Order: sequence, then C-alpha cells, then structure tokens
Amino acid sequence: MLTGMLVLSLFTGCASSTEAKSITATLNGQNVQVESGIKLIDGQLMVSPAFIKSVFGMQVDVSKQPVGAATAAAAPASKVYYSNQVAVLMYHDLADKPEVSHILPVSQFERHMKLLETHGFKVISMDEYLDFMILGKKVPNNAVLLTFDDGYESFYTKAYPILRKYNYTATNFVIVSAIDNQTGRKKLTWDQMREMKQAGMSFYSHTYDSHKYGAINAAGKEKPMLTRHLYLKDKKRIESDQEYIARITADLSTAEQRLKQELGNKRSVIAFPYGAYNNDVIKVLHKLGTQLSFTVKKGMTTKDDKNAFRFDAGNSKQTPEALINLIGGTTLVKNVGLPITVTIDGRAISFSKKLYQREGSDVMLPLREFCAIHDIKVEWDHKQKRVHLKAETLPQHKERA
Repeated sequence: MLTGMLVLSLFTGCASSTEAKSITATLNGQNVQVESGIKLIDGQLMVSPAFIKSVFGMQVDVSKQPVGAATAAAAPASKVYYSNQVAVLMYHDLADKPEVSHILPVSQFERHMKLLETHGFKVISMDEYLDFMILGKKVPNNAVLLTFDDGYESFYTKAYPILRKYNYTATNFVIVSAIDNQTGRKKLTWDQMREMKQAGMSFYSHTYDSHKYGAINAAGKEKPMLTRHLYLKDKKRIESDQEYIARITADLSTAEQRLKQELGNKRSVIAFPYGAYNNDVIKVLHKLGTQLSFTVKKGMTTKDDKNAFRFDAGNSKQTPEALINLIGGTTLVKNVGLPITVTIDGRAISFSKKLYQREGSDVMLPLREFCAIHDIKVEWDHKQKRVHLKAETLPQHKERA
C-alpha cells in the first residue's frame, strides 16, 4: 500500500490569528454538526478525522511516529511507494539558464535524477516498459520511465551526460521530419541518436510531420492536425474520411520507416503531439503494429493503460521535491517534525498541504484536498464563515476500487 509520510506542524497555546473561532457547514443544503471539527488555519480550511467520519461516514486513521531510530529504519531507498505500476515522466527541452518555464534548467534536471536515486525509485528502459505492458513481465517496485518529447539537441548535450552519470536510460519521442530536415529549434542528428542508442537510450515516434496545428475550416480555425479533418484551401472543402485516413497513415508509417532505417528499431511506440488522439488514429496505429502510446494526462500507468499517462516533469515552476512527492505520494521531510501516515477507509492519502495539530487534539486535514479526491464541491462564504459542501454521491456510498 502506498504510504503517505507528511510533516505535522504542532502549535500550542493561543489560537493562530488566522484560525476562525466558529465555522458552520452544510452538506447538500443540510446543516451538519461541526463541533469545532472545522477551522480556518493560515487561510486553509482544515477538518478533523471526527468531522470526516461524522459527515461522510469515512474512517480516518492517523499513525504518528517520533523522529529517531524507528524512522531511520525505514530508509527512503528501501521504501515501496507502488508496485506493478510505472510513473512515466515527461520532459521536453533543457538549458543552463532558460528564459521560459517549459524549458527546464539543467541543474533542476540533475536534482530530479538525484532525488530518484536517493528515494529508491528504479528507472527502467523502454524495452522493460514494453515487456511489462505487452508481455506481462514484472517491473521493479517504484518503477519510473523517463521520456522526452520533440527531439531537441539538448537531450544529447545536456541530459545525456547526466543520465550516464546515474546509469539511467531515457526515451526521446522525436518529430522525425524535424530530424531529417533540421527545422525549428536545434534538433538531434541521426548520428547522435545512434551513439546514444549504444548506451541504452531509445528513440520513437512523435509523428513524422503532424506535430502542428492545421486549419479545419474556411475561417482558418486550427486544431491538432493528427486528429482532425483539415480544410483543403485549394479545393475549398474539408478532407473526406478517406483522405484523412490516408494522410495520417502516410505520416505515421513514414515515421516508423525512417526510425527503422536510421536506428534499426524493431519495436513501435508513439507519443501523441499535444496528447491528442482519436479512434481513427488508434485504428491506424494498430494496423501499423503500434500497440502502445503516450498522452500528456497526469497519472500512474498500469499494464491495462495501453495509452499511458505521464507526469509533466519539465516545468521549471515545479520544484524537484514536488515532483518526487507527486509520483511517490509522499511529502519529503525537510525540517524536524513528526512524520505521520494518513489512511481513509484503508486507502493511504498524501496531502500536499501541511497538516496541523493542536497539542492534545486531533490532526487537522485540508478540507479542499479531501473534497477534490472524492469529487465534492466546496464553496466558502468568508463573510458568514460558512462552508457549503455539494456531493452528487456521498463518499461512503461510492463503490471502493
């Protein structure tokens, strides 16, 4: 079971100046008993386990462990965060001093790799991932697959030396026409890719030339061209179904042919530009022998997820620690504090917000995060100090996964 380790903030004496004295609450329009089980602390609505049990009928268990020998016994490197799943990380471009947030600083990327090592994550190759997904072979606990999109040269000049340092492999989904023609921001060359492939890196399709938007009507409205019928300006009409299928088939097959010609690829996998796909694209890929694909949707990937999820690791606004927290379901202990584990109805939950506890009382949990997990809408009336909760299906009535 995934274990959520969080730092507990202890506060004693008088109440915080930001803690509301009295808050009332409703659930689907009906008043609920709060009995001090809900508070506003440092601008965050916090609730007690007793509140969650009383209002939603869910059992909250909080196990606390003092920092010391017992904590040290469970070293991060030996911890199991998840099994039979893969956390797929998605990067794009690296630079020493990037000017935009979607290009990751090299130092931040190296910090990612260090934290993966320190906290016991196991980086697997694309071949290992494909064997897991297609052949049913096992992957190690805490498996991570590193992926890059677009085939930028920085994969060779910036990422590759760091990957070699940690003995990690990674996959780059390249826009094949941009490699052939060296268009746009500087791209990898086939020679560089062949060199890196010898060291365990792999390269697959990000389409041949469909990583772009195209006009879908006479007014020039644009959408991802892999998934939409394009407007044919010279013929003053939209592509027929047959023309659309022929176009995307030619693009996807050309990408695969070039990758086989230049790199000797024997397996096929694709990352969809912008994460966009449809049933026609999937059917064409299956005809071409491509069984697995990658989106840009966030989440863990199991062997049933043939269209894999990915965590966006390439945004410089996200700290390396936040990324590790995200994939491991764990809040790293940065300061001296009290690590705790929270389970709700037997399911371990990791909260990104700090937990609070007044000495001698219950741990307080972030209400908005709890509600987001269980599809409950939260409306806060600051003036009236009143919380309105709305749920189509109450958590205790939902079927457990």
